[in-house]
Amino acid sequence: MDYDFKWIRPNMSLYHIDKNSPFPITLLNSGNLEDDFNKYAEDFFSAAESVIHYLGEDAAENGDIEKLDLWYFAMVYLYRQSMELLLKANIFKIVTAENDRKLIIGDIRHDLKQGYDKLLELKDLEYTDNDNANWLWKYLADISRIDKESDMFRYPFGNNLNVLFDKQTHISLAATHDNMNKAFNILSELYKTGNFTEQEYEAYSPQLIIEGGHYYQQSVVGYKYAQHSFYTYYSSYEEVGNFLKEKIVDDNKKELFMPMCYMYRNAVELGLKRIIIEDSHIERTKALKILRRKKHSILGLWNSIVDEVDKYSNAPDDDTTLNDTTQYIQAFHDFDQSSDLFRYPCNKNLQVYFSEEKILDIENVASCFEELCNFLDAVDSMLSEIKDYEAEMASYYDYY
Repeated sequence: MDYDFKWIRPNMSLYHIDKNSPFPITLLNSGNLEDDFNKYAEDFFSAAESVIHYLGEDAAENGDIEKLDLWYFAMVYLYRQSMELLLKANIFKIVTAENDRKLIIGDIRHDLKQGYDKLLELKDLEYTDNDNANWLWKYLADISRIDKESDMFRYPFGNNLNVLFDKQTHISLAATHDNMNKAFNILSELYKTGNFTEQEYEAYSPQLIIEGGHYYQQSVVGYKYAQHSFYTYYSSYEEVGNFLKEKIVDDNKKELFMPMCYMYRNAVELGLKRIIIEDSHIERTKALKILRRKKHSILGLWNSIVDEVDKYSNAPDDDTTLNDTTQYIQAFHDFDQSSDLFRYPCNKNLQVYFSEEKILDIENVASCFEELCNFLDAVDSMLSEIKDYEAEMASYYDYY
């Protein structure tokens, strides 16, 4: 069977559209922020639902433990992001003045509990006897306790080097699914009607991480030996990106395009950070400083490692791969410098993304991401082997 392995190529273009492409997509936001945030929320929720149903059905039936475990991080992020977007959509329905919106967004940032508290305050609901509203407050408070900054499911450790799971944890996918659905439906009904629904939902106690469940309905995370490893997160985002691409192609679900792009974009960032922290010869303290300084800038991260990649690649003089890779990095950097273009309909100053129509080829964009991810994987393997060899040689000479 032929397998089309995707690799860095010269003269790539994110904007190339195959004249016979069955999957062009037109990107255009309305500029009505409450509607745009609500639309993004629905798309991210749909992506999360696609992933969890695949895990609970296909992966479970096939005993695909690796996917059940690895995909958990990207899946929870998709759900969490849908909740953040929907909270902000609800707030923007009430707060219409631009300056007031900016202040609120700057204040709550990614904190779901703080966003919900602000929403209750705006609706003058310091106290409510609605069971759904109270359950939701406890649930969002628990998520914020674990992941206040929206980074614990995107990266293996936070700025303070804390890890999310310090021991092996068996998480119930059924509980994750039912609780996320209840939370999203409560917020969605609030957005549509302005009121908390009285509908009863099947759900568990208001906690993000609930252990238990059938063996093939669990995600097992938190291996002690790999607490600070980027591999788990990188693989999670890259593979879920590939999965969403296939869902778009197979089921014509173009609404998954933005979530797919963010999965890939975060995989690229994770791939670069993995090389810097785990594979390069950069001293660890300095490597961590690079990560903190460059943050989400994939161009900055690439520039900090490209010389070492060049040094150890032993490529012939006429090989253009590194220059071609820089072209990929530059293209994605120019398109999305702050890692928010695929996550939000506007930036933090409320400037609307895609206020003018832009047409892209979904398969071409996905291919560009896949090609870059495959290259970063190869660099990781190359530098890892070199460091292993050097450690072996050092051990040999120390022995003798």
